[in-house]
Amino acid sequence: MNTFNELIKKICADLEIKITSLSDEWLKVLEKNHQIHYIQGYKFDLNNHGIGNIMDDKGLFFDLLSYKKIPIIEHYIIFSDYDKQKVLDYFNKNNHCLVIKGNIGTCGKEVFKVDNEKDLFTCINTLFLKEFSISLCPYYDIKNEYRVILLDKKVRIVYGKERPLIIGDGNKTLQELAREFNDYYCDKELKNGNYIPKKNEKIFLDFKFNLSQGSKMFIDIEEGLQKRIESLALKVVKELDIPFCSVDIIYTKDNKLLVMEANSGVMMDNYLRFMKDTGYLKVYNLYRDAILMMFKD
Repeated sequence: MNTFNELIKKICADLEIKITSLSDEWLKVLEKNHQIHYIQGYKFDLNNHGIGNIMDDKGLFFDLLSYKKIPIIEHYIIFSDYDKQKVLDYFNKNNHCLVIKGNIGTCGKEVFKVDNEKDLFTCINTLFLKEFSISLCPYYDIKNEYRVILLDKKVRIVYGKERPLIIGDGNKTLQELAREFNDYYCDKELKNGNYIPKKNEKIFLDFKFNLSQGSKMFIDIEEGLQKRIESLALKVVKELDIPFCSVDIIYTKDNKLLVMEANSGVMMDNYLRFMKDTGYLKVYNLYRDAILMMFKD
């Protein structure tokens, strides 16, 4: 978050906005011309409280987009008093494979794929030690995942996320190949990292597409596909009247686009890490325009 903090401070200095950081910089108070606005974490006070809470709750967001007839991956929400038989029926209905995660959470942490009954209930009961509600999703066969950043109902940044796939050369270890795929793994010891994959042997390191979990970002997207992705993301923000957010969209192997979730906090740290200097101006202008929009009146 240090990069984000420094960026916001620079923007405020450039715009002559007084900024006060509180709570270990998790809260920023912005003041100018008798106006006061707030940035909490990565959340700017552009979205109203209601839609912000809905975006943060996977079950509520699924219900709202379903009501609006916008294609979205299915979320089945359970609470600690869940009906075990209903969960088992849902598991069986979805080819004995589910993705399980906290109903409220980010960055791909504690997201699990389960394909047997024992792991299903072990995972659920373990998550309930720290979660109030849990989301169960069918497992989708995904080509890639995409993130669209939108401000004032306009697309500002689009990028894809490639699932971490290692292809062996018969010489390098899994750890070495992982570092070549994404240097995020330089600081992450892999299980069986010393294993040397055979030439052309393919190994997926994770089923998730989170940049913070080892996926690799890319910006070269086929034009027709990008238009479809942007159109779906724009439909979300226009139908729900969301001023500032990111929308995550999956592209399945049968060529369907489905919304996965939307994020009320717009975090660009990983984008900056991958894009380095070429992404700085885009992110600076994005956050600058968001702050100007906060103070527009």
